[in-house]
Amino acid sequence: MSSIIFIGVVILLLIIKIWMSSPENIGKFGEMRVARKLDWLSKEYITLNDILLPTYYGTTQIDHIVVSPYGIFVIETKNYKGRIFGHEKSEEWKQSLLGKKTFWGWSSEQHKLRNPIRQNAAHARAVKSILKEIGDVNIIPIVAFSDSAELNITTPNHIVINWCNLRSTIKSYSNQCISQEDIQRILSIISSANITTEGSREKHIRDIQNVQQSREATIAKGICPKCGGILVKRRGKFGTFIGCSNYPKCRFTHNY
Repeated sequence: MSSIIFIGVVILLLIIKIWMSSPENIGKFGEMRVARKLDWLSKEYITLNDILLPTYYGTTQIDHIVVSPYGIFVIETKNYKGRIFGHEKSEEWKQSLLGKKTFWGWSSEQHKLRNPIRQNAAHARAVKSILKEIGDVNIIPIVAFSDSAELNITTPNHIVINWCNLRSTIKSYSNQCISQEDIQRILSIISSANITTEGSREKHIRDIQNVQQSREATIAKGICPKCGGILVKRRGKFGTFIGCSNYPKCRFTHNY
């Protein structure tokens, strides 16, 4: 009997490990961690999690929106570990992970990720669009990486931090610019705009996958997905990359 229980526990642990290793579930776990951190803010701050808003091109999913008298914080959560390399103007960033131990030392794994600053900028625009009747409200986009991530990035004009610095960053804004009346209106507008119909989130994921596949296919053909220009190989201070021939009008870049 004990051996059967042991085997059952092992199988359960394997199932949990497989479940936790999927990118979608890793992301969801990160969002849950950040949501708990935001819950520790004072009552002045009201957090809305996992919001799906309409846009002119479809929908956009926002991990967290914090509404306060000091501004509206639009937060993109990234549950990544390892070393993260990137520039605020780059199309893609890189994640470097330690791989397997070899005779020569530890190997490394390199992965690409979409520039989260650009991703969150789209989220901020969506929030601004649905709140246009309120007026010019202060919207602060924040990209928050796991504390397991070592950030090697150049972002002088944007906020990219680790989770441990999230609350202090939010609380560093102390200028009251939104009235209590407008806070209630903002919460009502966002809640009303939030798409909750059955299957809407699955459709959102499919749309993202289709856009990404179309984009990668365009790049593979040597065509710029932003303006339709020709992609050419260039060399910069960070190494070789692919850029648009219409530079500087088009600043699209892609890792080589």
